[in-house]
Amino acid sequence: MAPLPSNSEPGYSQPTIITAGGERQLIIWHPSGLASINPETGKVFWEFPMVVGAGMAIATPVLSGRLLFVSSFYNGSMMVELDEKTPTAKVLWKGNSDSEIITEGLHSTINTAIIDGDYVYGICSYGQFRALNARTGERVWETQTVTKERARWASGLMVKNGERVFINTDRGELVMGKLSPTGFTELSRTELIKPTSPPGNRRELISVNWSHPAYANRHIYVRNDEEIICRSLSKDGK
Repeated sequence: MAPLPSNSEPGYSQPTIITAGGERQLIIWHPSGLASINPETGKVFWEFPMVVGAGMAIATPVLSGRLLFVSSFYNGSMMVELDEKTPTAKVLWKGNSDSEIITEGLHSTINTAIIDGDYVYGICSYGQFRALNARTGERVWETQTVTKERARWASGLMVKNGERVFINTDRGELVMGKLSPTGFTELSRTELIKPTSPPGNRRELISVNWSHPAYANRHIYVRNDEEIICRSLSKDGK
């Protein structure tokens, strides 16, 4: 790819450092492509084009073994396979849809996906919780029960914890469940914090919460536009 002009759209995804092919690599996902750079010299190891509408390169790239995954709202997903011995890579598969409505694979808004074994789990453009085959991108299952509402930008923020997954929905709920190739099993759901941010589109929700939580010492820390709260995740509440 040709160098981008200095006034190009930077996107929102945070750069990450990985180690693959015997080298430390700085992974940068911007609205024109996914790139790997030598963090010490600035040399480009590899780069693949992926034009992202409205600069919505938001979710953090997900690494699992040699698989590196990115997903965007309009333009869907791309899976890259990293070489085992050299700092090179190849595109394993890439979605063809540029539509937020007629989607294939996964079209994430702010949700960073989870790769668990041979499957990718994430929340799509209209709140569809989906599982994909990590090697092919083929959709395995879909459910609307996590976000409840099939509407633009309906979302949730996921963190894997052992055999469970914690999902902060934009309704201000904390959902705990289990992921599997056969479906999602909800274990619990509780109201955690009041949503206070305007959703920016027509939704049944007057306000949403899109702030990513932090977890430490069996506690969850989460904020809205009015407060920051801490809640215990321990059985004894301590």
